[in-house]
Amino acid sequence: MQTRSTETAHAVVTNPEHFHTQPTILACAWDILMAERGKRVDLDRLGPPAHIVKAEPLNPVLADFDNRTPRILARIRQHVAQSNGGDAA
Repeated sequence: MQTRSTETAHAVVTNPEHFHTQPTILACAWDILMAERGKRVDLDRLGPPAHIVKAEPLNPVLADFDNRTPRILARIRQHVAQSNGGDAA
């Protein structure tokens, strides 16, 4: 039977992108889940995560804008240069 702490631990472990900067929380959540299965974890021997956590941007529109910004700025500079006779800064 899952308790509230087990549910919280499961949420932490399955969303490492939110907790990758807090390895203690990840280790405690892992310990809770392993204890639920009847297994023991030696936290002194538990090393750092061996995987890379890539946090995705929360706002896909903002991420898309960040990708397009250099192209947009280049087009603006091009239009300004054409309207100024090529003397753009």
